[in-house]
Amino acid sequence: MNVILVGYRCTGKSETGKILADLVGLPFMDTDDLIEKTMKRSVADIVESMGWAYFRKIESQILKGLLKTDDLVIATGGGIVLDEKNILAMKAAGTVVWLTANTDTILNRMSNDSNTPRLRPALTNQGLADEVKETLAMRTPLYKKAAHMEIDTSNQDAAQVAAIIQRKI
Repeated sequence: MNVILVGYRCTGKSETGKILADLVGLPFMDTDDLIEKTMKRSVADIVESMGWAYFRKIESQILKGLLKTDDLVIATGGGIVLDEKNILAMKAAGTVVWLTANTDTILNRMSNDSNTPRLRPALTNQGLADEVKETLAMRTPLYKKAAHMEIDTSNQDAAQVAAIIQRKI
């Protein structure tokens, strides 16, 4: 059975996924890492040169390939739920865990993460706080639709979240 982590940027999908994979003895895969390895470019470079639509197409292809395998822990990009086909494929291929965090936590984590420039290009022309609020409002129904379970990571570290997931699955 696959465990697929979804959620907005900086909710802890990658870090939690690595720890969870160790706990349950499964391989860990990160869709953003696989995209960068496949394309030999950063997420930011791909989006800047090819656009978000192209990135989303590659992201869906990577996800589809991963879901052909069973028994993985998969961390997805925050926008994976924008394609209905991705939602349906993830729900059919394993347990989808939606990691959430409040806006302040997300903004704090983004500001303190050295990977933000490489992995998190702007989604809108707004300031970061407005972008996070607007994008979360738009994506929340999609995350809810995709998820089998939801875990708030605002006041928990990745190890705590991984342990909760392990108990629930």
